[in-house]
Amino acid sequence: MYNLYNPEPYPLLNSTGKGQKIMEGLLLNQYKSSSNLQQYYMAFLEEFNTLFAQIEEVHLGRFITNAVGAQLDVIGVILQQSRGIILPEIWFGFQGAVGVDGMADDATPLVGGVFKSAEQDGFSVVPLDDGTYKKMLLARAYLTNSEDTSVDTAYHAVSTLLGRVPKEFILEEIAHREVQLTLATDDTNDREELLIGYLAKFMLPAGIIFSILKV
Repeated sequence: MYNLYNPEPYPLLNSTGKGQKIMEGLLLNQYKSSSNLQQYYMAFLEEFNTLFAQIEEVHLGRFITNAVGAQLDVIGVILQQSRGIILPEIWFGFQGAVGVDGMADDATPLVGGVFKSAEQDGFSVVPLDDGTYKKMLLARAYLTNSEDTSVDTAYHAVSTLLGRVPKEFILEEIAHREVQLTLATDDTNDREELLIGYLAKFMLPAGIIFSILKV
């Protein structure tokens, strides 16, 4: 079963040798033991194995769970969710530097800045990487197809976005038309907090004030 909280691609179906299997299924019984005839047929049908594998890859690549790169961008257009979300990135830097976070440790593995990779240079709005963008699209798709805006819906959407169920995870109304999500400091980093804040406008009714409390 596909794990929604860990959106790794589905394994490709077993299309290897599919052309050969079709040939064997169509072969008359009286020729099934003739290895020479089968090899002769496969001289023409060998390319079908590659063709079926490519067709399957194209088909599965249209799903969020399998899509990568530009394929995800096309799905993002359908869901009206751009990869270029405006978030103030908190990069890894030297201890005490302004606007950066330090390094995490074994006790608090999620606390710390994010390393900036070479492909992220040159953007005024830093695009989400494939893994994060995929989880964002899954969360948006879930919310788009939800019939209500219940607490359970919000829990599921946030868990999908994070790729896990946080150990501290409480959504409650703290005032009229104001809700607060409580998360653990050592379990949720600053970047994930910003992503949740961005998603909140899609999972809560209009006019609701949303905030996050880290404990």
